[in-house]
Amino acid sequence: MTKSHKYGGFIWAEDPKRFLEVARKEGWQEALKSVQQENAPNKLQEALAPNRLAWLNLVDISSPTKVLDIGTGTGGIACQLAKKCSVVAIDSSSVDVEFLKIRAKQDNLRHLKVFLADAVKLPFGRNQFDLAIMNGVLEWIPTGQTNKDPREVQLRALKEVRRVLKPEGKFMLGIENRYYLGYFLGIPEPHVDMKYISIMDREEAEKLSKNVRGMPFLEYTYSKQEYEELLKEAGFKHIEAYWLYPDYRLPQYMIPLDNTNAVKFFVEELLTPDDYNNNVFYSIYQFYKFCSPQIISDFIGHYGFLCY
Repeated sequence: MTKSHKYGGFIWAEDPKRFLEVARKEGWQEALKSVQQENAPNKLQEALAPNRLAWLNLVDISSPTKVLDIGTGTGGIACQLAKKCSVVAIDSSSVDVEFLKIRAKQDNLRHLKVFLADAVKLPFGRNQFDLAIMNGVLEWIPTGQTNKDPREVQLRALKEVRRVLKPEGKFMLGIENRYYLGYFLGIPEPHVDMKYISIMDREEAEKLSKNVRGMPFLEYTYSKQEYEELLKEAGFKHIEAYWLYPDYRLPQYMIPLDNTNAVKFFVEELLTPDDYNNNVFYSIYQFYKFCSPQIISDFIGHYGFLCY
């Protein structure tokens, strides 16, 4: 998920009042179309695509299941899940929250509740949820607390997730890799639209961000090992890592990274040059084709972590 801090939330509505009025009068889909930006993730597609739930086969979902969707945005995950079970969706953007309430009413989603809330201080008691989801959200959480260490803020949010989950509850995290090979080849880091910043030393990245953007670098992502360390520190004892391909927004494949045969099969049999349509991306394709599964897992673009 990409957020606009000037206007708040995933939706990027320069005129939030008008955007919400369109949603009420013309329908939520028309409202999303009205604020779609060129070269930005397709909001309507993300709000409707069935493969937003590609990971569903990793968990058991039934009507009594209670799910928490953190950073719900347009509701692409929450609204589909609410047709299967009880869902509580939260976001720190009042525009996103109001939009999702409108969508839930128009789509008659009776099992969806929507709240304005901060991920570092969830307004729920202990042991409330069977499943929690944070998809493209963790990296944005520190931007709400600019005077604090980003990792500490993210750790607080993850500890809050662990607190509100039932003892047997599970957590699904989808997020980018700090060391994605494309960043080494000059592809801009998507959260700040700057080259090389995520692979730099944090202090140097901070200086660069202040020089270029006039603000600190807070949108922290991590390596696979760093994510696993962060999640264990938050209290999760079991962590399964997946390669979400092509990305966590609309995954078509989920490859278990602890299964080298699965990674090898995916690269050899399912990846094609057609997926990589310029010289930079074709270099990534060649890297995947010629490197071992263990090395590939450190340089993929998007991770999924199932934690419990």
